[in-house]
Parts: sequence; structure tokens; C-alpha cells
Amino acid sequence: MSDTTTPIKDKEFTFLCVVDESPELGPALRFSCQRAKRVGGRVALVYVIQPAEFQHWMAVGDLMQEEAREEAEALLSETSDKVVLATGKVPTIHLLEGDTAEELINLVDEDKTISLLVLGAATGKDGPGPLISYFIEKAAGRLHVPVTVVPGNMTDEEIDNIT
Repeated sequence: MSDTTTPIKDKEFTFLCVVDESPELGPALRFSCQRAKRVGGRVALVYVIQPAEFQHWMAVGDLMQEEAREEAEALLSETSDKVVLATGKVPTIHLLEGDTAEELINLVDEDKTISLLVLGAATGKDGPGPLISYFIEKAAGRLHVPVTVVPGNMTDEEIDNIT
């Protein structure tokens, strides 16, 4: 029986977790941390800032982007602290700007250490969320890593039982 707390085949697995303000972040982050801890891997966090749509007055658009960046940095810092507590390792952090789906595809293409993309699924009647829908319906073949969808209503105990 192999020890599942050591790296498999000398590769450190990196679990990329998308960070946003949604309630689905909690279960997705817990899954990422638990899997990383189990296999001796690490967590990477990514937050994608959407381009400012208010372009009529450049100063207002710039201010909106700066505020969005500050909010993203604060959320990434808070989330990073949670990862350190859960795994004992500092996560890799990516703060990007642009279309979220395209930025994720580009990041996974560029960063060959990423082993798995972890997305949290919304629990409402409107479906799992735009990112999950996009990757399932339009871009499944564009990623070279598996995507794990963690239901947003999973409890910590349920996540711990499968990781």
C-alpha cells in the first residue's frame, strides 16, 4: 500500500482554485487544500479582474480598475491565509485581468505545474455558473488538465470523505 501523503511519481501536483466572492469558493477551496495535502501537492489561487466597462471617462475607468484590484488583492490575501492554515504551504497566486475563461485557459497553457482546475458549482436554479457551463459546453477540449467541479452545497465532512 502506498503512502498517499507523498508526491506521486516525483511530480508535485498543483490544484488551481478560482477565487471570487461567491459562496462556492469555500467548498472548492477546501477540496483543493485537502487534495493538495493528501498528495503532497500545493494550491494555486487565481482571481481574474473583469475589464472596466466604463470607458467614457478614462479617470473613472482607471479608478474602478484600481478599486477592483485592491478588492481582489484583499480577497486573495485572505484566501491565501486559509490555504497556509490548511496545507502548511504558501499558495501560488495569480491576479489576472480580462475574460475569466480565456485567462484561465491561458494560465493553464502557460503554467505546466497546474495539474487540475477546481471550480465551485453554484447551487441555485440558474445552473452551475458561467465558468462551468463554458468549460463543459464550449471549451472542454481547450484545456490540457482535468476540471473538477465541487458542488457548492457540499459540507466540509463530505469533502473530507472524498479527498
